[in-house]
Amino acid sequence: MTHDKLDLRMIKTKRAIDAAFTQLLREKGFEAMTIKDIAEAALINRGTFYKHYLDKYDLLDAYENTLLEDFVHILTRNIEEEQHPLSIGMPKKIAAEMFQYVDDNADKIITLFNNHGGNQFEYKVRSYMFDYYHTHSHQLIDENKLRVDRNYLIAYITNAHVGLMRSWVENGRKESSEALADTLEMLTVNGPFYAAGLID
Repeated sequence: MTHDKLDLRMIKTKRAIDAAFTQLLREKGFEAMTIKDIAEAALINRGTFYKHYLDKYDLLDAYENTLLEDFVHILTRNIEEEQHPLSIGMPKKIAAEMFQYVDDNADKIITLFNNHGGNQFEYKVRSYMFDYYHTHSHQLIDENKLRVDRNYLIAYITNAHVGLMRSWVENGRKESSEALADTLEMLTVNGPFYAAGLID
């Protein structure tokens, strides 16, 4: 068998495992599922599973890390494309792409939010985003103009992004990713008092 055919088989197998894992997370939850369940749902044998992953915890880490790395990639690409400090339009650009990614992967993301370890995935998302924003904040924020502690600012932004994302997926993603990005832009640029109609 050629190397290309082996690679294609590996890709197909991993996709089958990925789909089976998503289904079982939704139907049984992480703690209840077994390797046998995953193998049967993916139409592979247990030996094939172990060629790719050590156990279901290794699979979970790989599954979550792929999503988290994609989040970071979206942030990185948008920030690194900018040659100047954060502009008014940039949060919306990042948010629109992020929300579109969430929309495209909603089944996986909402399943992880709701079915594993007491919001462990949501905690990882928050931690990844906070660490990334903190690491790159010097590119976006003029230290001399800060009016609040940097950590509080980044925590506020991170929690706003994740909270809005979670609410959106839990409520069926009725708005488009662009519309949700508009909402986030209003909240980020003008603030919640403006959004509530308390100030003009």
